[in-house]
Amino acid sequence: MKFTDILAVLSGLAIFLYGMEVMGSGFKHMAGGKLQDFLEKLTKKPIVALLAGLLVTALIQSSGATTSMLVSFVNAGIMKVAQTVYVIMGSNIGTTITGHLMALDVGMVAPFLAFIGVCLIMFVKNDKLNAIGEIMMGLGFVFLGMDTMSSGLAPLGNSPFFLNILSSMQNPLIGILVGFVLTTIVQSSSASLGIIQSLAKSGIVSIKDVMFFNLGQNLGSCTTAMLASLSFNRDAKRVSLLNFLFNLCNAILFTILYLIFPFDRFYESMAPGNVVAQIALMHTFTNVVSTIVIFPFAQYLAKLVYVFIPDQGTVKTLQPEVEITPKTENTAAFNIFGINIEINNMFEIVMNSIITAFDGLMEHYSVIEEIGKNEEVVNQINRGISKNLMILMASNTNMQESRQAASLFSINVDLERMSDHVVNMAEAEEELIRCDSPLSVKAYDELSELAATIQQSMSVIDRIIDTGDAEALRIIKENEEKIDRLCMENKEKEIKRMKEGEDEPTSGIIYSELLIDIERIGDHIINIAEGICESYNRG
Repeated sequence: MKFTDILAVLSGLAIFLYGMEVMGSGFKHMAGGKLQDFLEKLTKKPIVALLAGLLVTALIQSSGATTSMLVSFVNAGIMKVAQTVYVIMGSNIGTTITGHLMALDVGMVAPFLAFIGVCLIMFVKNDKLNAIGEIMMGLGFVFLGMDTMSSGLAPLGNSPFFLNILSSMQNPLIGILVGFVLTTIVQSSSASLGIIQSLAKSGIVSIKDVMFFNLGQNLGSCTTAMLASLSFNRDAKRVSLLNFLFNLCNAILFTILYLIFPFDRFYESMAPGNVVAQIALMHTFTNVVSTIVIFPFAQYLAKLVYVFIPDQGTVKTLQPEVEITPKTENTAAFNIFGINIEINNMFEIVMNSIITAFDGLMEHYSVIEEIGKNEEVVNQINRGISKNLMILMASNTNMQESRQAASLFSINVDLERMSDHVVNMAEAEEELIRCDSPLSVKAYDELSELAATIQQSMSVIDRIIDTGDAEALRIIKENEEKIDRLCMENKEKEIKRMKEGEDEPTSGIIYSELLIDIERIGDHIINIAEGICESYNRG
């Protein structure tokens, strides 16, 4: 295998991954940002939850992303661990759609798909058509990436060493291990499946070579959610473990079946002479069968995660659905009023933290203790609001009250995340003090302008809270664009200063990371302002 072949494989993989990302983004934009709401609302009935997981994953082309969403929902307290098991099953079926797309023989059409998609994105000013353009461009890139990988991998068919590796993958342990490791490295089961299908397209692998590899792929796809859950609570970690256990059951079940029955002949009979399609069908078949087998025992699987991750060293029993008392049902408007008060309290604390963090940066002194105390209070309020909103949304609220609750939930999440970014700012200043490496005068001037812009936006939000003045939203939108522009420009200026030796690398890196947190704060500010205006309109 020549160096040019290796480059072809890497570039093909890059094009493929980018295509998957763009295509998933296009489907998200087509859905109008409703996919998360869709998942949240359709998880009470097992069959509906399974279908919701299947559909969302098929659209965004990533079971890891779906499971990561579930981890976030459980961490926020809006879903229970037991509810996620059916969505996970559906997502494992939905992710197999990718393989069928790649099995389509549209090599000549792929460049035209990509070209038409690019034209729709660049020259058409329509959100829906732009989203369709993203889907077409992404799909075109997926096929182009597959073709590029196939041409780069073709020489491996003449390599005795590589052919020996492939034959060794017919051993269950080796096949599963290779599939797990490769999928973990590329962080995408679709990417590792694409590599295998590219090998099949070049005539290098047979269905028998990759049966156990496919089982390892499913296990490797769990690592994305497991990494996402590390910084979350115990229930969120249970969701990622639940996903792993389901795929472990899948691997055990089909390892036994493959050792007993000649499933390779069965897969070959499903798509004679087309190994690429056989691989796609195998992927779907194994996940569908595993879901059918495990579905009746899903709740036992959900209980098992509490054995591995108990509460305070004890096994936790699953809590029943929240029962709303008549008093709660009849006081939805009063509860919304109370939640609004707590939201306002949280907003004041976060605004105070932002001012304190910028003061610490500008004056070069530690504010980590004060910011840390504010963060604890914010988290406490956040959990209380989340719990009350769950109870509220589970009660007999009318449509208007439900929409108000949804707006409040979004604001609650944005404020909590803003507080997290402020903590990062305080920790950055702490690091500058520890390294005795203050920022340059130019960096301080840039920070001063950003601080003034953010504080103005926060003051405008305060005005919106008091008056409901939706026209003030225009100021915040302009400021958000300004913050994005300044953060990008300031990062480029800092890189230039480091190259020219004006700024030390340590302070330069910390400053660059600071700009990321500031830019994120700007994003959350606009979300909060829009949520408040929406809440007023619905009130």
